[in-house]
Amino acid sequence: MRKRKIIITCEHGGNYIPREFRYLFIKHEKELNSHRGWDIGALEVAKYMSRHIPAPLSYQRVSRLLVESNRSLHNEELFSQYSRELEKPIRKYILSKYYHPYRHAIEKNINRCIAEGQLVLHLSVHSFTPVLNGVERQVDIGLLCDESRWSEMEFCQMWKRQIEQLLPQKLVMVNVPYNGADDGFTTYLRNQFPADKYLGIEIEINQKYVGQEEMSIVRSALSNSLIISEDLVEE
Repeated sequence: MRKRKIIITCEHGGNYIPREFRYLFIKHEKELNSHRGWDIGALEVAKYMSRHIPAPLSYQRVSRLLVESNRSLHNEELFSQYSRELEKPIRKYILSKYYHPYRHAIEKNINRCIAEGQLVLHLSVHSFTPVLNGVERQVDIGLLCDESRWSEMEFCQMWKRQIEQLLPQKLVMVNVPYNGADDGFTTYLRNQFPADKYLGIEIEINQKYVGQEEMSIVRSALSNSLIISEDLVEE
């Protein structure tokens, strides 16, 4: 069986706002620094996994409140309440400067790997707020996939079992707290590449562990369990 080529991305790795657009957020620093502005802690995990697997990492440091790199062009969430009222030429400039280069580079890399005969396992690392709309989320780690792609579902179930062995006290679920088939970068890429050449898995980590010692345990378990899962695939 061919060995998978693992690539790691982090679409919400930072909350950076380019100087020319900072005026939009003068009175909105709180939102920019909150979970609305970026996936807090996600880039830390992505960098750790990239070093320890190892696997190449691509990340977006521009805040999703300027442009949402994990949404398709048709999605109404592509621009936030702070940027959607900008004139069309300016929004087009933002896309050409920050959105398209990020996504195109990753897609090009996947194309290259597939052309070399590799099966690509794309891990898109995210984090989520522990409380949303007053409701506490119980899940600790979510593995998101498209359930209609049996290869993704099979891999997530196998990886879930390995994570649970290393983190028996943590709740690990598939397609929680979000549905992996909803609009996102992995969903877009599934439409570009067949299931026998591309697997797109989103990792969602509860932000309650950010800044805690447990975060280092979680990121280590994610890396080690993935290596074990890959070894099992090879057997």
